[in-house]
Amino acid sequence: YASMLEGIAWDSIPRTFQDAMQFAVSLGIENIWIDSFCIIQDDIVDWQEQAAHMASIYQNSYVTLAATTSLNSEAGCFW
Repeated sequence: YASMLEGIAWDSIPRTFQDAMQFAVSLGIENIWIDSFCIIQDDIVDWQEQAAHMASIYQNSYVTLAATTSLNSEAGCFW
């Protein structure tokens, strides 16, 4: 977690997340919320803290992108 605060190498980001980031940039959006990056995985306390803010995060979003047909985080958003 601490190392991710310094930055994340592009090639270490799963393709689905890369696609979402590129889509956001194409809309002129500089910030993106990706649950599995923004919530510490396997940490119930962090999940509970962040879940309390979920409604306001999604309520105030410009757009919500859901990769519903992607098999996993490596499959990508688009075909």
